[in-house]
Amino acid sequence: MTEFIFTERISNISSLQLDINNIRRPLFEKTFRYSSNGQKFILTDVQFMKYKRNRILEKFNSMYSSIDYTWLEIGFDFSVNTRVSEILLKLKRNLTKIGVPMAGYIWLIDKGDLHGIMHFHLIVAIPRLDLKGKTLPDCLKLKFKNKKIHSSFVTNKPKMIDYLLKKEIYFIGKRKRVYGKSRNIKV
Repeated sequence: MTEFIFTERISNISSLQLDINNIRRPLFEKTFRYSSNGQKFILTDVQFMKYKRNRILEKFNSMYSSIDYTWLEIGFDFSVNTRVSEILLKLKRNLTKIGVPMAGYIWLIDKGDLHGIMHFHLIVAIPRLDLKGKTLPDCLKLKFKNKKIHSSFVTNKPKMIDYLLKKEIYFIGKRKRVYGKSRNIKV
């Protein structure tokens, strides 16, 4: 078990001065102590955020990696929408129309390597669908305000989680979340 000791500011830059849509730079260091041997260790606020995000991804993987669940990958950039909740609402409505409940979801923000466009990765777990062929049904092909949203089945679940675990934490504004999960994923 660990014990929190203190927080120290390592940068005199306020969060208002950070560059938006870039990799988040650490502002604080948190010092902890192992209660078993008394040894101290330090984590930055960015390392702490990445640790918490990765725990959510691993928990999602452990809950929904079985063959009982099908994963949908939905990707959209900030030009489509900057709020993941509106896309989730549209997806829930479409799933309700075909009688499929949403088991859980995770999302995070990423920046594209090629064009540098900020976008969302949304992974949704639903009960297993037995479909002929590997194509996505028309009801799961999403559009938002006449703009297409990328959506597909996840064929390799461990590879997808590994891909998301390697992502950096980005700064998109003060008090703006850069990852999230459904309420039923308890970490």
